[in-house]
Order: sequence, then structure tokens, then C-alpha cells
Amino acid sequence: MTVKKLRIIEFIIIGLIVNTLDNLIAVKFGVGARITPEVLGRIFLLVLPFAIISELIVDHPNFWKRMMKFLKIEIKETEKKLRKNSLNDFF
Repeated sequence: MTVKKLRIIEFIIIGLIVNTLDNLIAVKFGVGARITPEVLGRIFLLVLPFAIISELIVDHPNFWKRMMKFLKIEIKETEKKLRKNSLNDFF
């Protein structure tokens, strides 16, 4: 299976299904509303953009490299700072 197919499967399972179930639970127990097809549809429409952002954009392997380049931050300098502040240094 290719990496692209795995990312799409992750998007569907984690991004859509799990987040929709999470919001359904919140609506049921937080508000006490009945779960109807209309409520499910609205929750799905609310989950969709956040799932796209979190699973397909931010989790992309090159996202942080591109973001650093866009923000004009040197990756080597940032890596040095991260290594310096790493918990591994304490052990």
C-alpha cells in the first residue's frame, strides 16, 4: 500500500469517523440533544474542514519544512534549538 493511500485511510478513519463520533458524544452528553440524521449531518459538515486541515495539511511530511521556509526561519537553527532544549539532554 502506498503512503498516499495510507494518508487517505488515516484521514477517513481518524479525521472523519473518530472526530464525528467525538462530537456526537459531546452533543449527546453536553447538550442532551437527540441524535437525528440532521444533527449527524451538521456535525459531519463541521468536522470536515478541521479533518482536512489536521490530517491532510498539517500531518503532511513536508508541511513543517515548507512552513519554516514560508516564515523565513532557518531549519538548521531551529533544529539546534530543539536539540538544546530536548528532554534527551536530561537523561
